[in-house]
Amino acid sequence: MFNNSILAGKHLISDLYNIKNINLLNNCEELKSLCRDICIKYNFSILGELDYIFTPQGLSFIFLLSESHLSIHTYPERNHISFDLYTCKEYQNDDDYNNIIKSLKESLDCNDNTLIINRKFY
Repeated sequence: MFNNSILAGKHLISDLYNIKNINLLNNCEELKSLCRDICIKYNFSILGELDYIFTPQGLSFIFLLSESHLSIHTYPERNHISFDLYTCKEYQNDDDYNNIIKSLKESLDCNDNTLIINRKFY
């Protein structure tokens, strides 16, 4: 475990797959709303947003956070979302990030392969 004095935050990288709530895969506003709710609940400050909707399907968006970033890339043809969240806050443990993934899994009705990395300054 890293010494808390040199931690640079946590990075959550998740593949959400076998998504059953497929309507969300092409619904940029609904997914962004879901992520805004996460940001509000966990006190992440959104500085800006950028999104792109692909033809014939799929979308990507990123929230620039004062704490770093949150991004989503959807792959409707594979019932898959790539989710990435990096925040440079201090955490006692992985509970917040685990709860974020749990919430996303409930909303999307899916499975996940998630990695939480303690980032540090060298």
